[in-house]
Amino acid sequence: MEIHDLSFSKRFVVPCIIYGLQSMSLWTVLTYITIYWIDIGFSHFQVGVLISIFPFMSLILMIPIGVFVDRISPKKLVVVSQVIFGLGIAGLMMSQEFWPTLLWVAVAGTGYALFNNALPSLYYKTLGYKFRGLKLGYFNAALLVGYGLGPLLGGYILSAFTMNAVFIFSLSALAPLFILCIFLADVPGTRVQISDYKADLSNKSVLIFIMLVFAFSLHAGAEQSSLSLFLNKDVGLNDESVGWLFFIHANVMALLSILNGFLGDRLSSGGKGLAKLYYIGIAISGVTNILLGFAGTFGTVLGTRLFHAVGDSVVMVTRSLIISNLFVATRMGGNLGVITATVTLATLVGSIISGSFPGYVTGFVIAGAMALLSIPIAVIAKPKF
Repeated sequence: MEIHDLSFSKRFVVPCIIYGLQSMSLWTVLTYITIYWIDIGFSHFQVGVLISIFPFMSLILMIPIGVFVDRISPKKLVVVSQVIFGLGIAGLMMSQEFWPTLLWVAVAGTGYALFNNALPSLYYKTLGYKFRGLKLGYFNAALLVGYGLGPLLGGYILSAFTMNAVFIFSLSALAPLFILCIFLADVPGTRVQISDYKADLSNKSVLIFIMLVFAFSLHAGAEQSSLSLFLNKDVGLNDESVGWLFFIHANVMALLSILNGFLGDRLSSGGKGLAKLYYIGIAISGVTNILLGFAGTFGTVLGTRLFHAVGDSVVMVTRSLIISNLFVATRMGGNLGVITATVTLATLVGSIISGSFPGYVTGFVIAGAMALLSIPIAVIAKPKF
């Protein structure tokens, strides 16, 4: 079936809803599990290791998964990914010892790694050529709505019940996701040579882009391993307040993602390029990560995070648009796997840095400084995107 024969809902609406539901399921757990682990007796270093395992699974699996996605049905792989992810969440619900917990984090991470390539690759493959920025803006917005809604709902559930109820809610969110997968579009696999990927990735602009992706993504590790702990232990926010902060931050980002998608389309069609917009987003994100070290109340943290949302939303949409321009659809899975592996490597490094230095906010300051440092390096190299 040709791409233009697929309905609008199959190509865009259904993937966005699935992306949002999976994000909600993930972040309902991920936001509070670090606090839960600390409360049941794990050290901050152990928490850093456990959170690092999640991106580590993506790191080692994402590239082979990407090649696999190009050669087989992405739709079927989305379904398989959620079975694996659900098993991991169920295992975490039953485990309170370090090593079994590490195993189940690895299982959940494997499922998420497969999902995080299969669904976006399918979306890119059916994206078409018109209004790419706006389409990618809505796709990122769906992810962010789930990212905000999960912590909000999880906070209320945790306040009323226990962490087990949060795990159960996360699992229940996967049920409508499976039903929606029936209506998901699909594309046939193609034969792809490894040498084709090497040719794509040896381009100077792609290499500079990968460097920028890594530097920016370091702060994701600090967010996963330390942000909830910083808000709860240092700022003194309760579970509901933590949830509201995530919810407000994420939904502001979602709205900005749609606006940035529109802006990205205008810049691309005008031939002005996306590099400057990308650098601006990275700079805002880096500065606000550093400023988090000076925030100590709900209001100052919220203000800092809202400014941070501006930078992150610019980066997320611009990065997606650059990816759609740099790589051809038939090899999107493998090449997207490299980009996502870069993100997860940076997340892994950021988690380890955050867990190794004293204080819950130090990792953000280091990540912010590294992001700012990457910009002049890229400007000197003059990539074409």
